[in-house]
This record gives sequence, C-alpha cells and structure tokens, in this order.
Amino acid sequence: MNENNCNDSSKIIAQALDEMKKELGPKFNEEKINLAELSRRTGISRGRLRKLKKNGFVQKPHGSIGKKADKTVLSGFTGIVDNFLRNSVTNSSVIFDRLKDSGYTGGLTQVKVYISQNKNLVPAKRQAISPQGNRGRRYDTGPGETCQMDWGFVDVETYDGKSYKVACFAMICHHCGECYVEFFPNARQENLFIGMIRAFFLMGVPRHILTDNMKSVVISRDPEGHPIWQHDYESFMKTVGFDTRLCKPRHPFTKGYDKISVM
Repeated sequence: MNENNCNDSSKIIAQALDEMKKELGPKFNEEKINLAELSRRTGISRGRLRKLKKNGFVQKPHGSIGKKADKTVLSGFTGIVDNFLRNSVTNSSVIFDRLKDSGYTGGLTQVKVYISQNKNLVPAKRQAISPQGNRGRRYDTGPGETCQMDWGFVDVETYDGKSYKVACFAMICHHCGECYVEFFPNARQENLFIGMIRAFFLMGVPRHILTDNMKSVVISRDPEGHPIWQHDYESFMKTVGFDTRLCKPRHPFTKGYDKISVM
C-alpha cells in the first residue's frame, strides 16, 4: 500500500469519526466505538479497523515501502532481455513472448520496467550523413549453388474497370540470372510451395535458397540467433533437399539481385 492510499484511508476514517461524534455527542467514546457502523460508513472491513484502532485509527505506511527485492522472477532471464536490447529490440511484447518460451513465469509489467531501466544498453541510432555512393557489391555464385526467391504484389484491372491485388512469386538464379515468375491469388504457404516446385522444374534444385524472413518460412530465432523454421517449410526443405539462408532485415545488399533488375 503506498503513502497516498494511507492518507486517503485516514481521511475517510477521520471524517466518519467526526460524523459519529456529532451524532452521539457526549456519549461518543472512541475506545468503545461501534466498528460495524464505522465499517458501513467507510467501506473498510472490521478486521482492518480493529487493527487500526490500536494506533488510534492512524494508518501508517508499510515498513517495506521503497525496498526492492534482491531476486525477482525476472532475475534468471535478464541476460536474454539484455541481448535483445543490445540488438536494438525494445518491443516488450516480443521480448515477453521469447521469455515465456524460455520458461519465464512472470508478467509483462516486470519486463517493461526492466526495459525502461536499462535503455542504456540500446545502441545509439545512426545519424544521417551525406551520401557516399554504393558501398556494397551484389554477388554472383557458381552454377546450381544459390537461387533467390521473393513475393511481390501488383494491382490487376479487369475488363469492367475493377481492380484487385494479386501475389507475384519470383525466383532467380544467382549464376545465370534466369528467372521464374508466377502469379497467385495470395501469398499463402501452399502457393509458395507450388511456385518453388515449378521453378525447380525449370531451373533445377539449388544447394541454397536465399529469401526474406517471411512467416511461411521462419517463425523466429533462438537466443543464439539461429532461425526456427516453420514446421511445414522445414519438412518441405528436407524432402526436396536444399538449405535456406535468410537475408539480413533492412539490408538490401544481402541479396544477389534487386527486384528492379529481376522484373
């Protein structure tokens, strides 16, 4: 109970005692006061009023107010939170979900408080500077080594003037630049598998597939940063016989070809 609640309760009790004193006059005796009537007027239980009566109905703050426990439910998981903060991840919900997967049984509020108290671990944001030109080089690979795949979305107009959005699947070979493109009603996982299989029939199965961090491919990453594959995609990958490499988020130079040169 904080100090404000103590002051509010004391004011309520004092006001009720004044009212009872005015009503009873000389008969009023604080030592023999009717706790049931006082409880009705204040809304405070008789058990609690009985304890307060020993101190003259003066409510004192708890002696442990302001003290912090040496260990909390979060104590054994602060290393995971620190790792997220050092990688500029400050979303408490994302961190909370990862902590629950690691066995954390506490609440979200403790995670938010810890993040707010350790913002110093978050790297400073990069400041914009004058353009320095292209500092990266897109790469080519050997034959049959790597293909890149991605989804795009385009608007299609019908004969009656209406328009709707369709998903465009594209896969390109990093050796020869051969490209496979197919349109689907949406970008669901089953359409991804169909597009990949048809591209493999055209270009062959490569050793590696380079792709973005789409939900139909990867769910999340473990504390060491290794990808946790979506179950159906992992089964598909092992059945067909290829590995998957994920592009670094918000880093276009990770890819071998940009979307403009492909389309």
